[in-house]
This record gives sequence, C-alpha cells and structure tokens, in this order.
Amino acid sequence: MDLASHQRILLGLMRSTYQPGAGDAPYYHRVAGSPDLQEARGNVLLWRIYVLERTCVLTVELLRQAEVLEEALQAFIRQENISPFREYQPLAFLDFLGGHADPLVVSVSQFELALMKVREGDPCHYVVDWSYDPGPILQALAQREPLPDRADPDLHRTEISSDLPYLFEIKRLARDSANERSKFHTALTRGSRYKSTGATSQ
Repeated sequence: MDLASHQRILLGLMRSTYQPGAGDAPYYHRVAGSPDLQEARGNVLLWRIYVLERTCVLTVELLRQAEVLEEALQAFIRQENISPFREYQPLAFLDFLGGHADPLVVSVSQFELALMKVREGDPCHYVVDWSYDPGPILQALAQREPLPDRADPDLHRTEISSDLPYLFEIKRLARDSANERSKFHTALTRGSRYKSTGATSQ
C-alpha cells in the first residue's frame, strides 16, 4: 500500500468515517479497536470545544443548551477538512452550520459568522432574516442564560456591516417583505417553538 492510501485510512479511522474490512491489513483492525484511538478522538473533540467556545460564543451556547454541541462537532469533524490553523476553525464551523437541520442554529450561526467577518474588515453587507425578534435570544446566549420560554412569531431582519455603528442592527419587517427565497420552518429548542426564515447573506 502506498503512503497516501495509508494516510487516508488512518484519517478515516480518526474521523470515524472508515471501518476496516476483510481485505484490510490486521494493523488497521488493531488501530480501529485501540483505546488509544478513542482517547485521541476525545482529545480532538475537547480541543475543538476549547477553541470554539472562546470564539463562537453565541452558537456554542445555543448548541450546548439544545444538548447537540457534541453531535454538531462530531459531524463537523467527520465531514470537513479542518484547517490546522486555529484562526480558521471558527469560520469553518459556523459556515458548516449553515446547513444544520435546526433553522434557529442556522440563523444564530450565520449571524455570528457575518459578525466575525465584518470585525475582521470584511466590507460586505450581510443579512439574516428571522420570523421572531432575535434580540432576546441573542441577549440570552451572550449572557449564557436560558433561552426565553416562548417567542411570538414576529418577522425581523439583522443587518451586519462594518458601516453600522455597532456592526449590526435589528429591524422589524412586514411579513410580505421577507426574502422570497427563504422558507418558513419550525424548530423545537428547549421545548419552545420558534419559526425562522433561515439565514441569507448578500
């Protein structure tokens, strides 16, 4: 076996995306069942959490409250080629969550991604649409407090840009002015029902 194939198998074992078959060498079967591999996977997960909880505060807090943080991180590790440079990992993680099944996770993560970009000098103007007031949600997440028990449907838009005094602002919209490309979804988070149009940027 060539070196590249050997490395791909080991990476697959590390990511839990490869299981040795009957045609694989005994070495790979030993590695797959090794407690050292489990420990290495655990260390990688803890390191990702350490980095992300210091950089993606809002999103990590939401995932933690919804008890899906480890699940989301495991999916990220399995599916993405993660940069070894720590400064790129938060951006990649937030971008990855743009495809999450929970529209509230999508909205919060894409808001935080846009905010992170404009803080670094990105000149683009970003838009995230919500069908409820994001203010109380963002405040609770920023203070690491439980999300409000209820959120009444109320269409809002967050605009994120370096041109704005505080880098973002929240606007209430009439329902018929929502981005036509957005679709309404229902998300269950901490037993509460939220409707979201999802996240868009421009």
